[in-house]
Amino acid sequence: MNNIIVFDDLFTFDHRLKAYEFVRGSFYRIGWTDSNTEEYSKHRFLHSRYSDEDLSHLEIYSAIMNSEVGQTVAGLTKTRALVNLTVPSDINFIHTHQEKKVILYYANINWEEGWHGETLFFDETRTKIEFASPYTPGRVIVFDGGIPHTIRPQSHIASNYRFTLSIFFD
Repeated sequence: MNNIIVFDDLFTFDHRLKAYEFVRGSFYRIGWTDSNTEEYSKHRFLHSRYSDEDLSHLEIYSAIMNSEVGQTVAGLTKTRALVNLTVPSDINFIHTHQEKKVILYYANINWEEGWHGETLFFDETRTKIEFASPYTPGRVIVFDGGIPHTIRPQSHIASNYRFTLSIFFD
C-alpha cells in the first residue's frame, strides 16, 4: 500500500534496549479502546499516555524524529503519543484514527516465530487484508490514520506483553 511505509534497522541495539526498558517501566492504566461504538467500547486495554517530557526521556523518539521517518511527518503537529500494552487474551477490533499520520514503533527486544502479533491493514470495506506487518522488534511503520487496521493477537506462547509506541500527527 502506498500509504504505509516500513522502516527496519534504524536504531542500534542499545537504543532499542533503552527504549524497551523505558516502555516496560511506564505507568499503565486501563482505558484505551479501539472503537467508540457501544458494542466494542466495553473492551478496554492497557496503555500509557506519554507527555512531551516522557518523549524527551525516551531517546528513541528523538532518534525516530531525526531519521528519515521524521521526514514523513514534516510540517505536521504531534497531537498525542501512547504505548499500547497487549496480552494474549486481548480482543482487538478493526479501527481508524482521525489523525493524518501515525508512527508505530515495535518496542519489544525479542519476538519469535509463532508468537503472531502482526499489524493488519485492511481495504476501505474492512473485509480484505491489504498488508500485514509481522511484529519485528525495532520496526517503525508510518501510515495514514484513516487506513482501517488492527492487531492480530499474540499467541499464548508469546511473551506476556506486546508493546507498541504510537505517535499521532495532524
